Amino acid sequence: MKKLIVTLLVVVAAMAAPYSAKAIEDPFQKGTLLFGLQAGYYPYFGGNVYGDCVIVDSWWKGHFTVGAQIGTMGYNGYKHAYLSVAPRVTYGLNITDRFEVHVGTLLGLGTYFGHDYKSLHLCYGGLTGLRFFLTDALALSAEVNYSGFNPLFNAGLAFKF
Repeated sequence: MKKLIVTLLVVVAAMAAPYSAKAIEDPFQKGTLLFGLQAGYYPYFGGNVYGDCVIVDSWWKGHFTVGAQIGTMGYNGYKHAYLSVAPRVTYGLNITDRFEVHVGTLLGLGTYFGHDYKSLHLCYGGLTGLRFFLTDALALSAEVNYSGFNPLFNAGLAFKF
């Protein structure tokens, strides 16, 4: 619970801080869909698949999305694995036409599974990420996700529709 409170305080503080970055007008219109496929490592291999939909396109020079992600990672010498399914909320800011940064929160269900060990529980956390668009619809993406287990550093591709 303490980690959830700290995560929420960091997100609220980041959004309440005085705005001083020189961002461009947000090119993500309301209804834009963003999908990502990412792989990562820390302390074991893992990854996630996410989908976000822009629901507000002109809030504080950025965009506000809601979506979901499915993440997984191995642990304990790959004898066990962790799987989470979590709705996510993000706020993104386009620094240039091609470069976007975002911060968000997760709240969903997670489970450990493997050798005689199963547990379904509430998973929560935060994420910070960026996207660098190579074309109008394809981007390189990276995120640091922390959902009550270990931070997972992911990198991969994102698609804009």
